[in-house]
Amino acid sequence: MSTRRRTLVRLIIASTAVLVVACGHDDDEPARARLLASPISQRLVGAWTVSFQLDRARSVSVRALDTGMVSGTVVFAEDRYGRVRETELGESTHEGVYDVSFAPFGFSSRAESEVPVAVARVVPTAQGESLYVVLSPGTTRLAVRMAGVIAGDSAVGEWRAAAFSAGGGAGTFRMHRRPASP
Repeated sequence: MSTRRRTLVRLIIASTAVLVVACGHDDDEPARARLLASPISQRLVGAWTVSFQLDRARSVSVRALDTGMVSGTVVFAEDRYGRVRETELGESTHEGVYDVSFAPFGFSSRAESEVPVAVARVVPTAQGESLYVVLSPGTTRLAVRMAGVIAGDSAVGEWRAAAFSAGGGAGTFRMHRRPASP
């Protein structure tokens, strides 16, 4: 990701952070219904191929890390009725599952027996359409937090996984919508 694009992503993320927190506790049903009916919300529904690139300079590990890419799948559905609330995200607009192994990066995002839960929140803003995702929220392992921008059938941004006195990692991610099966 170019320096200019990375700076733009960080600016959008920073400018919408307050909005995400404020909207996380919004009890306004009509506003939520409008958000879920919005093009950005509809666009996120479905299966996405996701890839994570590790930034060694922002990662903590006692062993050598694979700085290649890990890839997998994330599938989202609208959270129309459940209104999942996670401390890492606030009130989500989408929920789903994922299939990604972070073992090459030196950490695990969940125990083998845990369901690989994904929650997301979309936020339309004047600067663009922001996307926030948490893989394995509330886990005893390292939840992966993603923040970026979504445009068309792609999303780009930054991710991080960290815990007090534990390893973790950080870097960039890319998501691309998978074509619908016939």
